[in-house]
Amino acid sequence: MSLRLLLVAVLAFAALPAVTASAVTQQIKVISVTVSTVSHDVGPKGASKGDTIAYRDKLVNAAQQFGKKKGAAVGSDSGTMTFTGPHTATFRGKAVLPGGTLTLSGPVYSTTAGLVVPVTGGTGAFAHVHGTLLVGSGSKRVANTYRLVRPSGPVA
Repeated sequence: MSLRLLLVAVLAFAALPAVTASAVTQQIKVISVTVSTVSHDVGPKGASKGDTIAYRDKLVNAAQQFGKKKGAAVGSDSGTMTFTGPHTATFRGKAVLPGGTLTLSGPVYSTTAGLVVPVTGGTGAFAHVHGTLLVGSGSKRVANTYRLVRPSGPVA
C-alpha cells in the first residue's frame, strides 16, 4: 500500500464519528398500595440481624403513563427485606409493570428522600435495565420512583 493511500485511509477513519456507549434514562412514578406485609422478628425485639419483612403491593399510576390515567392500576410488586443489622438491610423482589418486570436486589440505603433499592435487571420492555427504586415515606400508600438506565445500543 502506498504511503499516500495509507494516509488517506487514516484521515478517512479519523473523520468518522466516534462511537460511544450511551444510555437512555427513564423515570416511572407509581403509588405503592399495601396488599400485605408479614414480619418475622427472630430476636432480639426490634430490627436485628435475620429479621425479615415480606411485602406485596398493588401499583397505581402517580401520573398518566403506560397509556393509562393517573390512579389506574398498572402492576404489582413483591419482595422481602432482610435485616443484616439494626440499621442495615438487603432487599430481593420484583415489580411487574406493563410490558415486563423489574428485578430488585441488593443493599437498601436510607436517604432524606426515603429508602433506595437497587434495580438490577428486568424482562420484556425492561430487559437490560439497571437503576434504583426510591421508596418514599408512608405506610399504606407510598410514592415509588423508579430511575432506570438502559443501554441505547446492542447488548451482548
